[in-house]
Amino acid sequence: MTNVPPSTIVLGDGTSALIRPIEPTDAPTLQAFHERQSPESRYRRYFSPKPVLTDDELERFTTVDFVDRAALVVEQHDEFIAWASYERWQNRGDAEVAFQVDDGHQGKGIATLLLEHLAAIAQDNEIERFTAQTLGENRAMLSVFSKAGWPVHRRFDSGVIDVDFSLDETAEFIDSVERREHRADSRAVAHLLLPSSIAVIGASDRPDSIGAQVWQHVLATDRIRSYAVNPRLDEIDGRPCYDAVGDIPDDVGLAVVAVPQQHLEATIDQCIDKRVRGAIVITVVEPDTIDMRALVSRARRNGLRIVGPASMGIASPRPDVEIQAALVDVRLPPGKVAVSMQSGTLGTSLLRLAAHLHLGLSWFVSLGDKDDLSANDLLQFWEDDDATEVIALYTESFGNPRKFARIARRVSRSKPIVAVRAGAALLDPANATLYRQTGVIEVPTVTAMLDTARVFACQPLMDGDRVAVLSNSRSPAVLAEATLTRAGLTPVVAPVALDWASTPDDYESAVRTTLADDDIDALLVVHAPPSTVDVNAPSEAIDRAASGADKPVVAVMLGSGDGPLRPGSDIASFAFPEQAAAALARVDAYSRWRRTEVDESPDEVPANIDRLGADDVIDEMIAGDATGPQEARRLLATYGIEMAPTRRVDAGDAVAAADELGYPVAVKAAQRRIGRSVEAGIALDLADADDVAEAISIMRQHLGDDAATVEVQRMLPPGTDLRVRVEDDERLGPIITVGLGGVQADLIGDEISRLAPVSPVVARRMVEATRASGALDDDTLTRVADLVARIAHLASDHPRLQEIDVNPVIVSEGHCHVADVVVRLGTPDRHEPVRRLET
Repeated sequence: MTNVPPSTIVLGDGTSALIRPIEPTDAPTLQAFHERQSPESRYRRYFSPKPVLTDDELERFTTVDFVDRAALVVEQHDEFIAWASYERWQNRGDAEVAFQVDDGHQGKGIATLLLEHLAAIAQDNEIERFTAQTLGENRAMLSVFSKAGWPVHRRFDSGVIDVDFSLDETAEFIDSVERREHRADSRAVAHLLLPSSIAVIGASDRPDSIGAQVWQHVLATDRIRSYAVNPRLDEIDGRPCYDAVGDIPDDVGLAVVAVPQQHLEATIDQCIDKRVRGAIVITVVEPDTIDMRALVSRARRNGLRIVGPASMGIASPRPDVEIQAALVDVRLPPGKVAVSMQSGTLGTSLLRLAAHLHLGLSWFVSLGDKDDLSANDLLQFWEDDDATEVIALYTESFGNPRKFARIARRVSRSKPIVAVRAGAALLDPANATLYRQTGVIEVPTVTAMLDTARVFACQPLMDGDRVAVLSNSRSPAVLAEATLTRAGLTPVVAPVALDWASTPDDYESAVRTTLADDDIDALLVVHAPPSTVDVNAPSEAIDRAASGADKPVVAVMLGSGDGPLRPGSDIASFAFPEQAAAALARVDAYSRWRRTEVDESPDEVPANIDRLGADDVIDEMIAGDATGPQEARRLLATYGIEMAPTRRVDAGDAVAAADELGYPVAVKAAQRRIGRSVEAGIALDLADADDVAEAISIMRQHLGDDAATVEVQRMLPPGTDLRVRVEDDERLGPIITVGLGGVQADLIGDEISRLAPVSPVVARRMVEATRASGALDDDTLTRVADLVARIAHLASDHPRLQEIDVNPVIVSEGHCHVADVVVRLGTPDRHEPVRRLET
């Protein structure tokens, strides 16, 4: 029986529910579900009037093995709202699928979710196709099949349509799953951030208490209906105070929970009973006191999503939203930057800094411990939010980094994401690879995050890295040019010179002339005031000249602070050149990523690869517990990768193996030492049997049993040694790394990593970033990139390959020769592309 754990899912309307395997004890509940449906729904499901299910049918539907027969149910508030099943056709690789959704819950994408989950179970059991029968009038069911993403074949006969489709995970299917996930997650967050009513549970009349502060902030706007909940009070601020959220006579969209820790579970259960859709938990939960995993699971399966615990709340100063469901006072101007903070305590400091910078926000969300809602969910929502143009994230951990990579990359194509990593998110080196590939702009501090966000919020992207420095003083200009160079940018001389006597009109003319120069991609204006009264003298002129420019402009007003160049200006001003240069460098890096993102798609699959053949070889390797060079050579060959003919033999059979392969040969001990000597276990360019015998003797003398088994390989021409390695990260999936190779590859440290798979274009870019690129001509780079892409796709396509370490790849005379490879097999930990909230 396949292990099918229950999981929570987000429905198309943004609510959540539980999907789980059916059980024999569900028979009475299934019968009640069946009887609750309309006669029309029952007829469409069973092709006949069926007022009740027979005992035999109930037993058959609820007693399944999850191999040849499987069935799933969807529950919300402990009530069946849908179920689906498949049954394998005898001795075949296809199965018939059917589903039924409660009349009151149709149109929420439930049938499609069930279909995705059933398909994942079927694929685990080597079922390759689904079939179904539906009445020609049942357009809803036909729509489910057509929108799922698989190519569907239909055949109509006597009012019944036969449907069949392959369960291959095509690009179209995965794209359809992601689009449905995006819509559902975005709506789920909308329920939290755009409520029509708010209940503050734990509202208080005690000044300076948490409950009082939250209540006062919620009352700051009269656009949203607000209710106070506290059993010890009758009223607060002239408004009635309810004993429990369930006593409120109206619907409640959002609950802000600020209660003592010991009351939290009961409060969440009351929110569930009230059918509240979102809860912001201000309450801090100490370790080992509340089973938050169980509490969140209970809330999710009953349609309640949670922000927190230990959240500082949510807020938006936008006039069309105007919400302050927060412990902190978020009185900032409305703007284009959405901020997500995982740390609650840092939120106050960030907001103070944002106020100092006059940075306008579209949203502020404090995720706290993020036991439920995460940055992934917020990205899905902010991608669709027209008022948000820049996203700033502070994160200490990734709940589901694979999902983050997928979502962040899509969002980054239209909106910059500026992020600070801290805690566990900073310590894991794989996360740096994730950020680079997804276009996320990593910054070291919260201050740098806001500095970068304010430039992105109001300035265009860059077409290149050439930055003109326009200054009235030589010394600040030299400093600015040096900081630009250290930041990886190219400083250029401005076409107009300024000096101490330059007037605001001179600044305006110089800025206009510089921005009109086609050889300049950005402008850094540095003003050194002749006296303290002239600190901001040219600000208005600079702002006027740069208005509407299609190149980014930043300013350094020496003697002034950080903020806008002047009130209301779109130009970010900095106290020192280092900050401005760093911000422009990030704009340049993101602009480059946006320009090349069209080439980043891994959908370009190398020609002549044989996935099924690779599966067969892996099956044989597992069955025979054999991962030697001969098996590895066969495996690589399925993806069009040639490896030098190699034999792994006992040391005593080395001469015979060399005779078979032909001379000259190389002999390598199974367990080698660092270095490229016979004593270390590597003998090269052996011309005859005597050379092989002598090499074996020396190896045995120095290495003992570590040379009892050797690899004999036909000698390859000398060249540049590269290493191509793919390791399956348990959180991110396969990561491919390219760099200089050989026995000392680990010590060299020349590595470039990306998430696999990669396209040949991206693979080439990786190779070009290594120190080996200088030794490779254009045609050879293309061949190496093709090899890298093939290895990346091999690992990505076959999750049982936990590691492929190709070292070295000898690049010689325009060809890539694989000399050595280590393959490690394991149990795959990559989930099928089905939508679930569990990570």
